[in-house]
Amino acid sequence: MEKSFEECIKELEEIAEKLESGKLSLDESLKLYEKAVELCSICKAKLDQGNGKVTVLREKLNAIIEEPLD
Repeated sequence: MEKSFEECIKELEEIAEKLESGKLSLDESLKLYEKAVELCSICKAKLDQGNGKVTVLREKLNAIIEEPLD
């Protein structure tokens, strides 16, 4: 199941805390960094998808507002 935007953000916050702690090995840090990049990609895709939906809805609303009243 694909993670929600909110789940990805929460996991990114957890990763950031772990990385900032300075208690991880280099290998652990790199693995977490790789996971963070993957999560950022998912978030960007979801934001792009949401932006596309907003654009479509805005265009529909503008079309409704511009329709002449009979």
